[in-house]
Amino acid sequence: MNANYERSLAIVKPDGMKHRDTIGRRIREAGFTIVQSRIVRLTPEQASEFYRSKQTEPNYHALIVALTEGPIEALCVSRIDAIAELLWLVGPERHQEAVRAAPGSLRAMFADSRDELRNAVHASEDPEAARAEIRFFFPTLLLEPIFSEQRQHDYLAAMVNPILMEGLLLLAKERPPEPVRWLSDWLLLNNPYKPKVVSAPAEPLYNVGGTKRGGTVDGISQVQGGHVGAQSECGCSEYRTKGLCSCSLSTIAEME
Repeated sequence: MNANYERSLAIVKPDGMKHRDTIGRRIREAGFTIVQSRIVRLTPEQASEFYRSKQTEPNYHALIVALTEGPIEALCVSRIDAIAELLWLVGPERHQEAVRAAPGSLRAMFADSRDELRNAVHASEDPEAARAEIRFFFPTLLLEPIFSEQRQHDYLAAMVNPILMEGLLLLAKERPPEPVRWLSDWLLLNNPYKPKVVSAPAEPLYNVGGTKRGGTVDGISQVQGGHVGAQSECGCSEYRTKGLCSCSLSTIAEME
């Protein structure tokens, strides 16, 4: 089974803030992890930016008023199928419909029965809205894919555990005075995924003197009529022999 971990955004609106502790507890009890939260008070300009997708709706300006009449709490939440599950937990937009169709939902419990716009809680409607809304309130939060527990386990088993076990076995044999530092240094030196340093090719790849060259060297095409790179003159034996050395090689942008 491939679990679909997602992130979504919940907002406790001004009219729901008196219940925010209970709302937060209900969200956690529903299996959500609160990744990050913040309490803010939006200006009308910020609220209009947040509700940009609803500009054509007849109650657009009333939505802005309802969102800016007091502080709000924004919560980035995560779990399997977070977007759909949060919408189900929050319930239908109108209080009467929420009471009838989802009596255990947050809106059934906390929305204002006399004003459908003051429905206590907002939830992202779809994945695109979730990404945009999370970025709106948490611009520095990384929105990387969230892997399922099985995929995390498979990654660790394949990519991390083999080299880590090798290091731990050597650590047990060596018994150094500072085991943590020894292991960290050993892992840095023996990391199988670190970039490999490639030595300079036997023949220069760059049009050093400005003369026209063609063909390929080690599968790399030479550019006709222009420099792809520049090698500053060097006094080492490698430069005198090959016309190129690894002492001071600089690359510049290719020019037509």
